Amino acid sequence: MLYSIILKAFHYISFEISGDLLKTLSLGGICTDFSCAKCCKNTNMFLSLSDINRISSQGFNQNDFCFKNEEGFFQLKNISGECFFLKNNKCQIYDVRPIGCRFYPIIFDLDKNKAVLDDECPLVDTIAEKTMKNFENDLRKFVTKILKEKINTIL
Repeated sequence: MLYSIILKAFHYISFEISGDLLKTLSLGGICTDFSCAKCCKNTNMFLSLSDINRISSQGFNQNDFCFKNEEGFFQLKNISGECFFLKNNKCQIYDVRPIGCRFYPIIFDLDKNKAVLDDECPLVDTIAEKTMKNFENDLRKFVTKILKEKINTIL
């Protein structure tokens, strides 16, 4: 029972991507039990090349799940208003989901140049301000990585 409670508790995961160790946020059992999947509806989730490669390594075709938006960034595709990978309100690639999904509901607001909570998530009240601040640098690194990848594809 204690194991079950721990799994459902808010927890951190370490995730290695391209040699960089990034902290990632996971609501784990809380999110999957709640299963509203609002974060997966009409998503504007940006993808890094590492995200695309990791997902593609699972047998998915890049052209099926992502596209390059008008600004030149890769994004997850929506099918009928839902993320390509959302089936029956569950993520089909949860273990290899994009880094941006791992940080959610903490998002990076470029206009404010800081991490903020997405108020569309019904669980934002479970995230302490201190936790958000702890993830700000890692989220900033991720955003910087995506910006650099965009610049490199232009050059």
